[in-house]
Amino acid sequence: MTTHPTALYLHLPFCLRKCAYCDFASAALEDAGGMPAARRYLEALFIEVDCRAMSDEFYGAPVRTVYLGGGTPTILPPDWTAELLTRLRHRFPLEPDAEITIEANPGTVDEDTIAALLSAGVNRLSLGVQSFSDEVLQTLGRVHSSGEAREAISAARAAGCANLNLDLMFGIPGQSVEQWKDTLRHTLDAEPEHISLYALSVEPGTPLSCSISAGDLPATDDDLAADMYEAAQEVLARAGYEHYEISNFARAGSQCRHNRIYWADEEYLGLGASAHSFRGQIRWNNNADPGVYTEWIGRGRLPVARAEALSVSERVGEMLMLTLRRAEGVSSDEIAARCGLSPEEVFSEEVERLCQGGMLLAEDGILRIPPEKWLVSNEVLRRFVR
Repeated sequence: MTTHPTALYLHLPFCLRKCAYCDFASAALEDAGGMPAARRYLEALFIEVDCRAMSDEFYGAPVRTVYLGGGTPTILPPDWTAELLTRLRHRFPLEPDAEITIEANPGTVDEDTIAALLSAGVNRLSLGVQSFSDEVLQTLGRVHSSGEAREAISAARAAGCANLNLDLMFGIPGQSVEQWKDTLRHTLDAEPEHISLYALSVEPGTPLSCSISAGDLPATDDDLAADMYEAAQEVLARAGYEHYEISNFARAGSQCRHNRIYWADEEYLGLGASAHSFRGQIRWNNNADPGVYTEWIGRGRLPVARAEALSVSERVGEMLMLTLRRAEGVSSDEIAARCGLSPEEVFSEEVERLCQGGMLLAEDGILRIPPEKWLVSNEVLRRFVR
């Protein structure tokens, strides 16, 4: 039995329709075989929960946070979610104040659905709004409208949701700064406890990428995206939100505890197709195909597709890539204590060059990226990949 705490991520890969920009491990429900296939997948997930809960690595491990992601978990019946959370409580010792988040999209939830999820133990709702502009939503291939987004927010509050995150996206082809500022205004009107915002990444092979290549949509504009990011920083700070991580803002006491575990490079268990895990210096990930995942579980086989033990230098680099996303950065001594070597010992040239260029600050043993460089943080983080 282990007393070392962990976090649980559970992947529910089904959605109503793949968005134009999406290259995540998800599938349109009907294309994947409909509700019967989803139920078979859920039964397989139950088995993986049982197996991992009884394993040497996780038996008795207290669970601090649970995150149900996808896909769109809320297209499944809420009583299925209740079954899943009940299963987790029977197999893992969930801490009494565990944060339990579920992702949802507008158009897939109403007040009754959200009330049922809250009754099942969900205490944090992450709503994929992306934009309050119907034109921008159409470009993204989203299935909901801005009106449905506002309805979902109202339903969440009416149902009693007291911890609401809104996901937003900027830097979208054809999106104007004024459209983005209008989205920020509507977001603040909703008074969410947490806001996540992401610059659009155009992934090869997606419908959005093909539309840009064909000239049907303009290419993304990095300078315009930078203006949008800076506008969000200013607007949200003025509204009292703490910019505590590159892409995340929160009211006092409402930082996402689950994601903070990732950014602290702490251990977690991922369950379901494509889910990743980290325990005892070993990282592994499950097969990404929901059908293959279900088949492997059905044959009594754990669905692990790849596992690796990281070297000391890889561990240092990975810890830097994660912890430097936080506003507070990371202590060199903490990295040395956990990994066996300090950043300066493994990446001396990179750290010195980044500090000289103003991309990284080293003060009193703390490394951090200055806020004015957060938008181009990937230029810093990629230096620590080996």
